[in-house]
Amino acid sequence: MNPEFESDCLNKKQVMQEPGAKPIITQYERENKHKNLLSNSDYFLEGAKQILESKTPFLAVILGFFSMENRANALIALNGYDITNHKCAQIFLSKMLERRDLAEELSNAYSKRIAFNYRLNLKGYQNKEEAEDFLNKIVIPFAEKVDKLIKEYKNHSKL
Repeated sequence: MNPEFESDCLNKKQVMQEPGAKPIITQYERENKHKNLLSNSDYFLEGAKQILESKTPFLAVILGFFSMENRANALIALNGYDITNHKCAQIFLSKMLERRDLAEELSNAYSKRIAFNYRLNLKGYQNKEEAEDFLNKIVIPFAEKVDKLIKEYKNHSKL
């Protein structure tokens, strides 16, 4: 047995984890972070739509999830936090914004993405309907809900 493999891969260990969120201090930084995350979300969504028409349509699930995650984090940035892990995004959506529905949708999409990461022989799947449904029934409606909240936030903050 290789000692490095045994130590790093077969033994339990305690890991110190960095915080999953940090405050964004200035309004300028909040708006800039929001703008960049929203741009990334749009980029991933466009990629997901285009990949559906390729020979690798199930990559749309992965790209679609990243679109959702970036969009959620864009909303959270407007509210003053830079999120660095999935769990903190869910908690913020559910507890701070009181949008348990969005937190659950993001969590379900995450689970679906993880399942695709470990699905064997993706090349063998010929029916792209599952990937299309993921985009059309999960990702795009999520984006529309978050966009509505972003618009409400921006309208409210101008008062």
